[in-house]
Amino acid sequence: MKVDEIIDCYLQNYQSTLATPKESSTCTAIIESWLCIDVGSKVVIHGQIYNHPKYPNGKGITTSPVQDYLAKDGRVYVMTKNSTYELWIPHPDCTGEAQLIGNMETMQSEKLTYWGE
Repeated sequence: MKVDEIIDCYLQNYQSTLATPKESSTCTAIIESWLCIDVGSKVVIHGQIYNHPKYPNGKGITTSPVQDYLAKDGRVYVMTKNSTYELWIPHPDCTGEAQLIGNMETMQSEKLTYWGE
């Protein structure tokens, strides 16, 4: 698994992910202001967690290595050995993609946050 694969999946599905989906999420834990990071031969997600039973909203976390990812019903998920997380708005430095960063200005989200605030 590579960082680019997860980012590409997100970029292909992010418009419907960030709109208000008609279907409810299949998990409750959401990671916002996230970055994909290569750690050796593994990929982890670093960001702020919301709706997780163990952590307060907005706490900075780094997941265990990502085992898989998928897009379903206009949402993007990453799975670790023991958890599934929904990816919301990435950190502005996530991809360097002008298309994504430019569109972030017009996105509507109540939880738009940036890492380190």
